[in-house]
Amino acid sequence: MAANRHSRHGFTLIELLVVISIIALLIAILLPSLARARELANRAVCSANIRGIVQSMFIYAQSNRGEFPSVLPPAGSSYQNGPGAAASDSASNIGTIFYNMYGPDAWQNGSPLACLWCMVLGGQITPKSFICPSDVLATAPSAEYSGNSAYYSNFGVVNGDVSNTGQGESYSIAFPWNHYGSSDDGEEEDGGGSFRIGSWWNTNAATAQLPLVSDMAPAKNTDASGNTRRDPTQPRANTYGNFIFNSGNHNGDGQNVGFGDDHVAWESTPYVGENHDNIFTYASTQGLNGGGQVLKISGSAPNALLSSVAPFDIVMAPVRDVATGSW
Repeated sequence: MAANRHSRHGFTLIELLVVISIIALLIAILLPSLARARELANRAVCSANIRGIVQSMFIYAQSNRGEFPSVLPPAGSSYQNGPGAAASDSASNIGTIFYNMYGPDAWQNGSPLACLWCMVLGGQITPKSFICPSDVLATAPSAEYSGNSAYYSNFGVVNGDVSNTGQGESYSIAFPWNHYGSSDDGEEEDGGGSFRIGSWWNTNAATAQLPLVSDMAPAKNTDASGNTRRDPTQPRANTYGNFIFNSGNHNGDGQNVGFGDDHVAWESTPYVGENHDNIFTYASTQGLNGGGQVLKISGSAPNALLSSVAPFDIVMAPVRDVATGSW
């Protein structure tokens, strides 16, 4: 009976510490695997989004002479890199909205994002499809129209809150216009001064090798620290690692890219253009050795004649600063 009275119940402090240490160790082992699994799931959702965007572009083109969605080209040497102003139009007059996007005095001229927004206004796609779940900067879709039944004519307004301008969109498209400078090549200008629709921006040119849509292109920022530093002109083999030229949507590991036959591929580098060139740079003859020019947040349009026949030297737009989120 005395032995029973002195029997021990519960755990000692040392035993509890040992159990806690084991649990902590198991969590430390499992967390990276869980994070990896979540990222892979996000990539699958992102891939589906991009494929949906490409398919919507083809649906749009069926009613628009085979051309993918496009507002008028830049009127000068710059384009609208980020979302346009939070302007809106009466929902009772959708024709006014499209005139304000396509017309000669439109505030959306030269905006790649307005090109995509045409598909939202046309009912081919919803703003939710433009959000990558791995994008830490754009975490909610733009509103399609405001509470007073006015349609927005571009991205940049999240749930009607104009303070969120710059959010609501995670993807870039092949810059839709080509620069022809002051030279006369005998072809009719398509408005907008020295720019017109590029030869790649239609269903006839779209092939399995032509990139049309990708995760948001990174702006060059060599002053940033860690893996938010970006320099898309770096060669494929460099001392930084692949993050230096990749989109910021997936922590610099790579990007989903949608091609002209509507297939989407996960690419660990941006060197996936028709000529194995970098889709985040243009006017480069150095191929995998890097170089080329980049689009800037300031909105400088590609100031060189891009290729008019395949293989096309496309460049993804808009660009966004991975470190600051600035357009």
